[in-house]
Amino acid sequence: MASLSKTPAAARPTLLVLGAASLIIGLLKTAKPEAIARNTGMAEAGMVRTLGLRETAAGAGLLLAGPNAPWLAAHGLGLLGQIAVLLKARPATSRQWRGLALGYGVLLGLTLADLYAARRLARARS
Repeated sequence: MASLSKTPAAARPTLLVLGAASLIIGLLKTAKPEAIARNTGMAEAGMVRTLGLRETAAGAGLLLAGPNAPWLAAHGLGLLGQIAVLLKARPATSRQWRGLALGYGVLLGLTLADLYAARRLARARS
């Protein structure tokens, strides 16, 4: 298992930010699933909590285990799963539409950060 301290210096900041952001977002989803479900038009707060636990684990994995292909792939695939779940949201109010748009924006940002981190890591190791 690689550790973040063994990560090439060029890739370390990107992975730290990605891991910390995922950890914070995951903790928010786990702590307040009803509010997030209500503000995005999702029917299932339990699904939001489950996604939060997955996001927390991925963030912790990136921070503690360090960068490796399995953690980055797991994080990226988890984001695709979250997009699929958000597609089931049925926003009825403008507030819910804004919340859903924010959710998609966060997922897009994390996905781009995943791709960037993978590229930085590959470039630093070659």
